[in-house]
Amino acid sequence: MRYTFASLGRNLLAGLRVALLMPVSPLAFRVDLAQVVLLFVISALLDVARDWLRTGPDRVFSLLGAGTEFFGAGLFLFLAALIALLYRQRAMTMTLAAIALSALPLLQIALELPLVADYVTVPSWYRSVASNVVLVWIIVVFARCVALAMMPSRPALRIPGAILGALVLSLPIWFSNSLAPNYPWFAQPGAEQVGDGLNAGSEPVLATQAMLLDQLLEKLEDERPGVTDLYFVGFAPYGAQDVFRKDVEAAQKVMDERWGTAKRSIVLVNNPQTLLTAPFATITNLRETLNEIGDTIDAENDVVIVYLASHGTRDFHLAASLPPLSLIELTPAGLRQMLDDAKIGWRVIIVSACFSGGYIEPLKDDRTLVITASQSDRISFGCSDRSDATFFGEALFQRGLATTDSFDTAFEIAKKRVDEREREAGYSPPSNPQMWVGDAMAEKMKSLRSRGQPGGVTARRFGPVPARG
Repeated sequence: MRYTFASLGRNLLAGLRVALLMPVSPLAFRVDLAQVVLLFVISALLDVARDWLRTGPDRVFSLLGAGTEFFGAGLFLFLAALIALLYRQRAMTMTLAAIALSALPLLQIALELPLVADYVTVPSWYRSVASNVVLVWIIVVFARCVALAMMPSRPALRIPGAILGALVLSLPIWFSNSLAPNYPWFAQPGAEQVGDGLNAGSEPVLATQAMLLDQLLEKLEDERPGVTDLYFVGFAPYGAQDVFRKDVEAAQKVMDERWGTAKRSIVLVNNPQTLLTAPFATITNLRETLNEIGDTIDAENDVVIVYLASHGTRDFHLAASLPPLSLIELTPAGLRQMLDDAKIGWRVIIVSACFSGGYIEPLKDDRTLVITASQSDRISFGCSDRSDATFFGEALFQRGLATTDSFDTAFEIAKKRVDEREREAGYSPPSNPQMWVGDAMAEKMKSLRSRGQPGGVTARRFGPVPARG
């Protein structure tokens, strides 16, 4: 046992030298099955600590984090074995796993560097630059790990082989969230954990869902005569990533506090953490929500805002995912049909998704405002699972609608903010957010002015509110 832990310390020290790009020999590592298991445990403990630090004092522990760890471990070993087979060095699997896991702790800590922006004042470019620097660092370190694990034969192939191996090991950074949910070890108690075997198809969840939407719709306050009331509907149908849930919840908060939709707003969310606390973001629930709002509002006066946040496809479908459910994806034509059927006249449709500009043409109407995160043939950015909002959602709601008193000004703020973030991150081509306003809605917008307080939006024009940074 003493030898095992001494070897572990030696591996961690050698791994630190690898991560810091310092000279190190392959002989500095002790490679055996016990070391690989212990290094996996250390990696998991670091993830536990990171998730603990990201949550508040009322955090709740969830064993779902263990599922994420085991999935990551299995995927990592599979890729290491794939690299070993590719280079015809079968013994390389264990060696590569031990070296890479020894270097991983410092990289896991470095992954938190972009989040410093949440706690201290830093330049606007800091988060994107820090994220890119850490990403490049990880790939370079993985290349060193592959080079160290390779047998010294055929030295001419060592550098290109190391680079290719590093790219293979890095695949989970881009694709793991598409294969399985990324559950944290800790979450806030409001985000219901499903560690007792519950999933979206479990009987307790389905029973709760049957009541959730009805209860929330019953709590929506009626329209008020003489007041242009705003109603807000957030719709986040892609449950494999937490960013969309956080995005619509942040948008709802801005609308409730700044634009008077408190008690007149609802969010529909697909997310493993909200199975028992939020109605599913399904076509059925969206239709029922819009129908209920349509029966509640003064159709000739009140305005309904629908915010959609998800991945988008080139044929303008909004991605929907919540295993094991089989869900229908929302389309622009489907959304228009639902709004027409609900007899909702004044409409503000905001779409944060790739290719979302494709929503404009099908939704065009004299009394409609459509704002999209991108033009119809461009992708949008900021959908990382570590983000608190999409680029566009953060820009429009938290930078625009939270600081100004009109939708058109908010859009200009958001467009500038998104352009800056994309240029800083080196994203190309730019998403180029779009805005289309019907003739009647252009006049109606003059009366849609933020009060900066709960209670509604009156049908008269207010003086300009200075934008805050």
